[in-house]
Amino acid sequence: MKLRRTTEDYLKTIYLLSQKTEVHGAYIAEALGVSKPTVSVSLKGLEKEGYLFLDDDHEVHLTRLSQKVAQATYGRHQTFQTLLENLGVDGKTAAADACRMEHAVSPESYQALKEFAEGQKSTVHPHSFFHRNTAPLQYYLLFDNLGAIWYYTGD
Repeated sequence: MKLRRTTEDYLKTIYLLSQKTEVHGAYIAEALGVSKPTVSVSLKGLEKEGYLFLDDDHEVHLTRLSQKVAQATYGRHQTFQTLLENLGVDGKTAAADACRMEHAVSPESYQALKEFAEGQKSTVHPHSFFHRNTAPLQYYLLFDNLGAIWYYTGD
């Protein structure tokens, strides 16, 4: 099931907020940097589609399925952000890029990158595979502004 980026962003945001506090539309608006009316319209649509429900106090709750989607989206985000930071990208840029990448990368590519990143933790210094001639691995990872990932195999 491929969801829209905005749906995944809302579900992830609601999930993260729910880990700290009860979730209301105003908190979602602040977290996403959008207006309260925009959040209200979006929440009604997400409720109609079965992703969430509001209780009598207007607190937002995810359904079991949407909580799994939110956790998976957040997991992808964390993997990409960590990978980028390990490559030397500053935290703010890595977080922004990870937010785009979490939606753009196929499950197959994500799994491969996740396994690659996990393998790198114990075997290679985080920046070493970027330096030609000193790299134990003969390729580079390049990220363009659309979040696409390109591989280059060196000589």
